Amino acid sequence: AFLSLINERIKTQNKIIEELKLLKSTLSKRLLLNESWKQFQIAEIASLGRGRVISSIEISKQRNPKYPVYSSQTSNNGIMGYLDVYDFDGEYVTWTTDGANAGTVFYRDGKFNCTNVCGTLKISKNHNPYFVALCLNLITKKYVSTNLANPKLMNNVMASIKVYIPELQEQNRLAKLFVSLTNKIQCEISILEALCEKKNYFLQQMFI
Repeated sequence: AFLSLINERIKTQNKIIEELKLLKSTLSKRLLLNESWKQFQIAEIASLGRGRVISSIEISKQRNPKYPVYSSQTSNNGIMGYLDVYDFDGEYVTWTTDGANAGTVFYRDGKFNCTNVCGTLKISKNHNPYFVALCLNLITKKYVSTNLANPKLMNNVMASIKVYIPELQEQNRLAKLFVSLTNKIQCEISILEALCEKKNYFLQQMFI
């Protein structure tokens, strides 16, 4: 009986997460693609850069690894490992330049590193980096060269992408809304993980 209850609860929790993700996706399309806002080219509002080659050997040799290394993967927030040192510090927008996840955009904040398959955007002062990341994530997939064996979204293409952006006050307001929605989703995912752990623990006890 307990097992069927927990299974039911896991099912409900999955449904809550799916519905929140759908809400976020719908709101993104409704609120962030507004052609009445001013249009900017990425090159006008950001300085573009690139990560560097970081091997798993370099990661394995660290003594006090605490600064994340972001790679082209998208699972685990893109984290490939940690280093003792960092190359970037502050608010940035990064994106995957090569591979199956090319064009996926992330907002980063703090001290971090990224590999050579990550592009970096340092957003100018009168724009909200989190907001720019949200807008880009809706449109970058269209600019990925998929006719190659290895899909790519290179810096020169990113530089030419155009986005509609409102006044800073409106950017901040919308960014705040999406931050709380993202946090809510994370919170529900944590509850789901705890439920799955409980279920596994219960199953182990049954068969001891």
